[in-house]
Amino acid sequence: MPIRCRIVLLILRLKGEKTMAVSMIGHPFAGKAWYYVESSYGNGCTTATALPISKYIQNITLGTGEKVRDIQSIEQATLAERILQTNEPVFSIEYYPQVGDTLIEDTVERSSCCTLQSLCFVAGANTCLGTGTDDETWYLVKGAKPKSVKISSSKNEPYTVSIDFEVQSIATALGTCTAEPVALAGAIMQFNVAGEITKTGGHVVDTDHIAYITNSVDITIDHQLTGYTDHDSLNKSFLVEGTMEISGTVDITLDGGGGMHFAEVLALTDFDIEVTMGGVGATVLTLSGCNWNSSEVKIDVSGEAMMESAPFKAAPSSCTGVVTTVAPA
Repeated sequence: MPIRCRIVLLILRLKGEKTMAVSMIGHPFAGKAWYYVESSYGNGCTTATALPISKYIQNITLGTGEKVRDIQSIEQATLAERILQTNEPVFSIEYYPQVGDTLIEDTVERSSCCTLQSLCFVAGANTCLGTGTDDETWYLVKGAKPKSVKISSSKNEPYTVSIDFEVQSIATALGTCTAEPVALAGAIMQFNVAGEITKTGGHVVDTDHIAYITNSVDITIDHQLTGYTDHDSLNKSFLVEGTMEISGTVDITLDGGGGMHFAEVLALTDFDIEVTMGGVGATVLTLSGCNWNSSEVKIDVSGEAMMESAPFKAAPSSCTGVVTTVAPA
């Protein structure tokens, strides 16, 4: 070992700092995650109950954000200094929701005063393979509020929920947040099994449907978050919610040649959309105050039914009541 490396290791030992004893690479299919509703912004899992997310999480991404800024001087062409930046960590999750899901409601719904709950997440990597050693890592995400929530599905596919969060901090020490909740047992919510997409107002077919065939749906809820950091802190002190913007698209047949749909776009016809994502206990999204955003009709030689990916915007009159569940018959 080079002399310089031996000196560095000796200094670390003298300081009492821990050196990692990693013996394996990070493996796939060895992750876990759950969450808590914080009692106040950024206080983590204190007094909170652990809540399951899904048995079918597809992706979790955690990032530090940019931590340094380069400082230059007229005295030299090379870098003069680097200064530390405020903490702007990022966290996102993508999963297939099950009946019994609570995270959709906890990230879409706001309070009666139109504020979001803040959440705390636990995410484990290389779990099972390196239990209790440096060969596993547990991340603790505090002060998480959803920047955007995307819910989508199409023919023969499960519903996919993708959430991007603004967060206060991410650490690799769990503290007391170690109690894993009981996993959800409900069925995966999927496009062609139970549930339906209905429309109230304007032109409908089959009593209450947007079109004879709906091939896909894609809904995005954007909370327009702005973070605020005080003078003497590297962490955010507040995350303030802006306008609650809801938009989406539905891939629908242009029944009757598309004329009635085209006319609704031109007339700014008001309607509501209800997306029922499954059977009893499944999530229901009620999007009120909708208008079509545009229409583009194609008359061609494809040999397929006339269809359009029809964009719309919603404007609920309240920050609550967007997310409910299917009640027993």
